[in-house]
Amino acid sequence: MPDEWSIYRCSFCQSLFLNPRPAEESLPALYQDYLTHRAIEVEPVFTSDSLLWKLIRGFFSLRLGIKFDKKIFTLGYFLFMSVPPLRHKLDRFGRNLLTKKFKKKGRLLDLGCGAGDFLRLAIQMGWETYGCDFDPIVVDKCRDNELDVRLGDLNAFDANEKFDVITMNQVIEHVINPQQIIKDCYQALNHGGCLWIGTPNPNASGAKLFGSAWAGLHPPYHLCIPSQNVLARWLNDAGFCKIEILQRGAHAKFNWEESLKLSSKLGKEDIKFNKAKYMEADLINIFTQRRGEETVIIGYKE
Repeated sequence: MPDEWSIYRCSFCQSLFLNPRPAEESLPALYQDYLTHRAIEVEPVFTSDSLLWKLIRGFFSLRLGIKFDKKIFTLGYFLFMSVPPLRHKLDRFGRNLLTKKFKKKGRLLDLGCGAGDFLRLAIQMGWETYGCDFDPIVVDKCRDNELDVRLGDLNAFDANEKFDVITMNQVIEHVINPQQIIKDCYQALNHGGCLWIGTPNPNASGAKLFGSAWAGLHPPYHLCIPSQNVLARWLNDAGFCKIEILQRGAHAKFNWEESLKLSSKLGKEDIKFNKAKYMEADLINIFTQRRGEETVIIGYKE
């Protein structure tokens, strides 16, 4: 956005927050031309006949239960399972909903579902899918594609409607009261259900390198970017158990390339960047989740 925005880091919890931030009633106007309105690009995993994508489809088929029309090579499952950084990266594609953990596919809600990309994938994984979003444009788009998507948040569903999985992908940083959203998700889950969250990591290596040009900041859309410790505490306070910050695998390249474009626009010529740096960052990501560009966290309801 063309205006200037002030973003602060809490010295206690290391979360980032926008201050001042847009008034709540003005937030819908931000999304009139948001990226979720763009035409959906079909992933090559569904279209390509190359050997690599056949192997990846083999992994997805056995690991995540995705059904494909294209040919698969099941050898890919054993190949990628033997390379943890690649396995973690591929698991993220299906939001870590592994078939060995979710043998019975139930009701899945994607909160902040956007144009419904993941809902379509979750259907191929065998889930009964539902979505909700505050953007009426993307809700209409989802309904045109025969997806069950409601306008709003969890309040768009009856109180007695429960889910086995709730996912929030790049959503929690957009909401006014993220801690309350987590509590509401806990109440909306069946016993044994889980909440999956993916969000930018305010303590990422890229955030340190690029500063105000880090793409994860994304003001004024991102109102608060909670640290991993804060997210874990919020889940614990809501009642979740078995809380785990998941390994993300190699994933720095895209965010760093976008940050480099932003740094050029902002005239930050002092940033020294080369491919070796994000390769180094991804190498660190293999061993720890703490410096990755994204936090992926999951919690279960007993």
